[in-house]
Amino acid sequence: MGGLPREAPRFPSLIERGTREHYDDAILYDYEYRRRLRDVRFYRDIAQRHLGGPGHILELACGTGRITRGLVRDGHRVVGLDASLPMLSRARARVAKMGARAQSRVSLVAGDIRQFGFRARFPLIVMGFNSFEHLYTRVEVAACLGRVREHLTAGGTFVFDVQNPNLHWLVRDPHRRWARTRFRHPETGERVVYTTNHEYDPVSQIVVIRLYYQAADRERVVTLAQRKFFPAELEALIAASGFTTTARYGDFDGEPLGPDHESQVLVCRARASE
Repeated sequence: MGGLPREAPRFPSLIERGTREHYDDAILYDYEYRRRLRDVRFYRDIAQRHLGGPGHILELACGTGRITRGLVRDGHRVVGLDASLPMLSRARARVAKMGARAQSRVSLVAGDIRQFGFRARFPLIVMGFNSFEHLYTRVEVAACLGRVREHLTAGGTFVFDVQNPNLHWLVRDPHRRWARTRFRHPETGERVVYTTNHEYDPVSQIVVIRLYYQAADRERVVTLAQRKFFPAELEALIAASGFTTTARYGDFDGEPLGPDHESQVLVCRARASE
C-alpha cells in the first residue's frame, strides 16, 4: 500500500512490514483460517439480500479468495482487489479449480484499497476479515471511503467488518507470549510451535502483533499491524465520508452490536450529494 503520505504512528518502521508479512505465506494463511466460515456465509447472504440475484460485486482486500469463491458460486460477477501478490496467486489457483463459466465471472487485480480505480460502478462493495484495519490513519480511511463512494452505483451498498476492540487484550503484557499452539506446516510438513504477543499504542490506536513460528532450530517472526476502531468513532468516520450506516451487527449471525461481541459488521449506503 504505497503512494499516500502517512501520518506518523508510534511504529513507523513496522507499518509496512505489518501490512505485508502476514500475507506472504498464503498457504499457511489459508491453513490457519480454514475454519473461518461464518463470515463467508454472511457475505454470500448479504449479496443475495441486496442484489436479489446474481450481480456485480467489488471485493476489496480479497486475499486468497475465501469469500470470492462463495460469491462466484452463487452466480455473481466479482472483481477482487488485493495488494498482496502471494495472496492473489493463491486466489487465482482457487479460481482455476472452478468451472470455466465460474472462472469467466472473476477478475483478480493487484491494487491499493486507498487508490483503486475502475471504469465500472458496483451495486455492492465488500471488504471482509478486518481488512479495514490496515487503514492506519484518518487520511487513509477517508481515501479508501472516497474511492468506495466513487465506485458505488446510486443506492449501492458497502459492507465491511472490523474487530470490536477488547481493552483487556490490548493491554496484555507485551513481553509474554500467548496462544501456544502446535501444528504441521501444510506445505512443508514441518512441526511448528506458534505463539504470539503484541504492543498497543493508544494514541495512534495501532497494535503491532508479533507471530512467532518455531520450527526445529529456527524461529520466524511475522509482524501484523492493525488499527483499532471503537464503535462510535467508526460510525463517525463513516458519516464524515458521506455514508449512512443502515445496519450494524456484532457478529456474522445478525446479532445487534453489544459490548461482548468480537466483531463490528457495518452495512452502509452513500448519502445523495447535496
